Amino acid sequence: MAQIIKFKRSTTPGSIPTTGSLQYGEIAMNVTDGKVFFRKSGSIDSVETILTTNTSTAIAGNLNLSGSITASFFKGDGSALENVTIAQTATVQRTFTASSTWVVNHNLSTPNAIAQVFDTDGYQIIPSSLRHTDNNNITITFESARSGYVVVAKGGHIVSGSIDSSNITGLSTAVTNQVNVLGVFSGSAQITLSGDVTGTANASVISSIDGGSI
Repeated sequence: MAQIIKFKRSTTPGSIPTTGSLQYGEIAMNVTDGKVFFRKSGSIDSVETILTTNTSTAIAGNLNLSGSITASFFKGDGSALENVTIAQTATVQRTFTASSTWVVNHNLSTPNAIAQVFDTDGYQIIPSSLRHTDNNNITITFESARSGYVVVAKGGHIVSGSIDSSNITGLSTAVTNQVNVLGVFSGSAQITLSGDVTGTANASVISSIDGGSI
């Protein structure tokens, strides 16, 4: 009869083992969260998490990779990303706390970056100086330590696009009104005028004129 071997485990959501509950080389699981843990030996005695997919809770701590990451999409506002290529339609936001010098690495690769400075309440503030250190960095200085954030966007470029005319409300009426104002007609158009003058637009002789009575 085959024997089943079970690792140390917990069914409590969010439960993480401690160094006191694991021996070196021992593995533990949280079967509710779908996480696996082990005790790490070295200068720092700690319990580490083995990465798994489709976990129901977020992984706490930092992730340091030396290789590349490939994914179908990125979820988040990207405000804390650095040393990446930013699309022209994106903006970069950096937050600073109690500092008189703010250095923003926007990585937009342009001297045309536009920066706006705000305090923690969202009011725009004017710094003592704002300098484009290079095409990827902006240095902002204040007379005293300030807290707030900077929004940097790429300036000096034109965003182009198109939209179907049927999706523009009122366009057909506006075009018709403008044509009527300008009096633009095709050279081959036949026009019948009502009232005292009748004839065709391309005729050299008007067929009839009714002067009416006085």
